[in-house]
Amino acid sequence: MSPDSRLRARALSAPRLDRHDEQRQKGDWLSRIWEHPSTRVLRIDQGKAPINGASDPATAALSNTEPRLLLTAPQGELPDTALYIGEVSIEDGGSFPEGAVPGHVVAVPISNSSAGNGRVFQAQTTTWESLRSIGHLLPAVEAELLTHATALTGWHASSAFCPACGGVTEVRSSGWARVCTRCDEVHFPRTDPAVITAVIGADDCLLLGSAVRWDARRYSTFAGFVEAGESLESAIVREVKEEAGVVVEHVEYISSQAWPFPRSLMLGFLAHTNDACATADQEEIREVRWFTRDKLRDDVTSGAIALPPRSSISHALIAHWYGGALPEQDPDSASPI
Repeated sequence: MSPDSRLRARALSAPRLDRHDEQRQKGDWLSRIWEHPSTRVLRIDQGKAPINGASDPATAALSNTEPRLLLTAPQGELPDTALYIGEVSIEDGGSFPEGAVPGHVVAVPISNSSAGNGRVFQAQTTTWESLRSIGHLLPAVEAELLTHATALTGWHASSAFCPACGGVTEVRSSGWARVCTRCDEVHFPRTDPAVITAVIGADDCLLLGSAVRWDARRYSTFAGFVEAGESLESAIVREVKEEAGVVVEHVEYISSQAWPFPRSLMLGFLAHTNDACATADQEEIREVRWFTRDKLRDDVTSGAIALPPRSSISHALIAHWYGGALPEQDPDSASPI
């Protein structure tokens, strides 16, 4: 399968979560699910979840221990902060991934949860990791669970008050809505669309930029939020022109990725240009550079540059252009970023 095919198939072939939209709106749904024997609890602490096994890729490879989410059976009464994530299932009658627990999953943010639901895991093999750091190492179904939990708990943490009147909001629909106690306005989790694009020149070179907010050695693709009334294609043309000074001739949609930091949906594209003279805007991007495949490999392995983390769609877009797995820094070269 080509890299393009893998990117396009990823969202369609991944394990599914049945969110039970109709059922979760019932007032007693979550309390009944809490008592169900197949239910598992995913505790979240400020965006981090408990992980069993090696969380470092090198350690995991040496020890042959794949990191896994620590999902536990419910204990005690239903916490008032509990949020329904979904039921693990596979479409088209497929089988569950090895080790996956087919059943309902409830997220419990532990920072504000009731007693007895905090960080009770003390085993040496358990660490607390974020989706950003561990998502690319988890089995697909567990990465999806953690993505949903990260997005939903993050929304609740910032939505205690009504944006319409300032009144206090209360949780409804098993965690998938909030209702204002003053004006009765119903609010739902937001998703903000953002475009992200690998820019490819007429000579098949790849244009990458180093953002001002990053270490100067880190280079990535170009991205930005879609503005009001703007199409995805127009957003790409605008962002690339603003940040890199090149005019995009045409774009090609590749794939998307939920990126709940805090609530983005990253829509990945390839952008083709005949412009050879790229110029960084010096506000968001400090430097832009064209790379051949050989130059990218040499600069990454030597430590001259670093690429986005493997958990990001930016990494996947660069790998798509590269034609396979991206090179990694040589351990004997300069220290990593």
